[in-house]
Amino acid sequence: MTSPDDPRDDATPAPEPATPAPAPALPRPVIARRAHYSLWLVWLVPLVAVVIGVYLGARSILNRGPTITIYFHNAESIEANKTHIKYKDVDVGIVRRVTLTKDHREVEVTAEMRGNSGIENLLVTDTRFWVVRPRVGAAGVSGLGTLLSGAYIGMDAGRNTSEKREFEGLDVQPAITADVPGREFTLVADDLGSLDIGSPVYLRRVPVGQVLAYTMMPDGRHIRFAIFVTAPYDRFVSAHSRFWHASGVDVDLGAQGLHVQTQSVVSVLAGGVAFQDLPDADNALGTPPEAAERTQFTLFAQQSDALKLPDSQGFDYRLLFASSVRGLAVGAPVEYRGLPIGEVTRIAVDGSGGEANPEPMIAVDVRVYPRRLPTTNKSGPEDMTQDDQRKRIDPMIRRGFRAQLKSGSLLTGQLYVSLDFVKNAPAAHIDWSATPPVMPTAAGSLDSLQDSLASVAKKLDAIPYDQLASDLHKSLADLDVTLKHADDLVQHLDTGVVPEAKNTLAEARKAVDDLRKTLGTVDQTVGPQATNALNEVTKAAASLNGLADYLKRHPESLLKGKPEDPK
Repeated sequence: MTSPDDPRDDATPAPEPATPAPAPALPRPVIARRAHYSLWLVWLVPLVAVVIGVYLGARSILNRGPTITIYFHNAESIEANKTHIKYKDVDVGIVRRVTLTKDHREVEVTAEMRGNSGIENLLVTDTRFWVVRPRVGAAGVSGLGTLLSGAYIGMDAGRNTSEKREFEGLDVQPAITADVPGREFTLVADDLGSLDIGSPVYLRRVPVGQVLAYTMMPDGRHIRFAIFVTAPYDRFVSAHSRFWHASGVDVDLGAQGLHVQTQSVVSVLAGGVAFQDLPDADNALGTPPEAAERTQFTLFAQQSDALKLPDSQGFDYRLLFASSVRGLAVGAPVEYRGLPIGEVTRIAVDGSGGEANPEPMIAVDVRVYPRRLPTTNKSGPEDMTQDDQRKRIDPMIRRGFRAQLKSGSLLTGQLYVSLDFVKNAPAAHIDWSATPPVMPTAAGSLDSLQDSLASVAKKLDAIPYDQLASDLHKSLADLDVTLKHADDLVQHLDTGVVPEAKNTLAEARKAVDDLRKTLGTVDQTVGPQATNALNEVTKAAASLNGLADYLKRHPESLLKGKPEDPK
């Protein structure tokens, strides 16, 4: 069967198929062997990856810097693989591990430094590390950038050449880094005062440096300060420089009065240190050399103590007082007519009492510096010996040279020792055999005043106040009775005598008027005649006066008469 659409159903018969041409002969296969290197192309990519990995690993190892260990008291704000180490704001390392030490007292921070940056040359013995955090201190506000970026470990490169890999971290950021030009010095004081790390250092009220650190000395009695003076002001620190506490408000209330000193507003809040060379008006000290770095100086409590001229020679004396020394303190001045020549060095009791000394006196040791009394020709006693001092003072003692306690201020009650000549002083001498020599003393003006007040108090106490009060009460009672009698007398006068007295006064007034009229009449009648008589009497008196004067000059005229007038 065929389908309806089969073309063979057409009437026209299909042509016979043509005879196919013979197929061409197939080429003979040629067997070729595959190249040997084609297998290695498959391993080329992993090999290159391995080479690159080895290169990167070697580069990482070569670029890895030294590993250091830093010890801190706590690990606040420090995290492994996050906290970086920066030097001048350049990232030079990163923290890899944070652990406790074996004794659990500190935190051991292991950090990896970057290589090929020369940072290993800066890891020396005096290199310092600290954690940078926001801080407000005497030196100002610092570390505000860490509020956003987080804390990091700051680094300050040292100046030594000895390498080091373990460091003790600082608790606070240093005020001065090693790259700031200047020099460091050491100060020793009795107490900390108002100083702190970052407190300013002043030269004539100009800030020239800062306090770096302070520590307690091994003796437990002094504080050692490390200060830094920036260039070019460090060249003004010399061997003659003196340092003192420039605290906020320095108030000195003593025998010299009230003194208030201050440096600046910053010193009022944070304190500070001031320094200056000794005053040398006569150029006696010469040109001072510059002080070497880390030279040690004494830090005085106040400016007046720091700027005192050095006393190369002093003589010690002992003063014995029988009166109270309340108000006298060690360091009180010793003056000669207002000029300070020494100071009190010790106050104690002379002897231990007992039968030999039932009333022990107060011993006041003083030191006198002859150099503080230069003469007018500027030739002060520089090399005076004890014998020279004895020859100088003995004649003065014979003339009344004595030591006295006087009040320096009635407000504060502070006392000082005055050396001066006392009038009518009893004979005395210095006991040069004692150590130190004992100088005679005299009662001061305050003691005399106290004795006078005591004498007045005794006299006042001897007054019989009770008897006086009794007599006064009796006198007041008698006066009251007298006043009552006087009141009765006044009433009697007012009622009985006054009316009669009024009539008597009226009659007396009338008699006076009549007398006045009579005198007026007499004056009109006798007045001119009396006036003429008085004039004649005056003329006669003048004549008698002239006659008496003439007879006084010419008494011979009573015998010879008046000589004739020459023609």
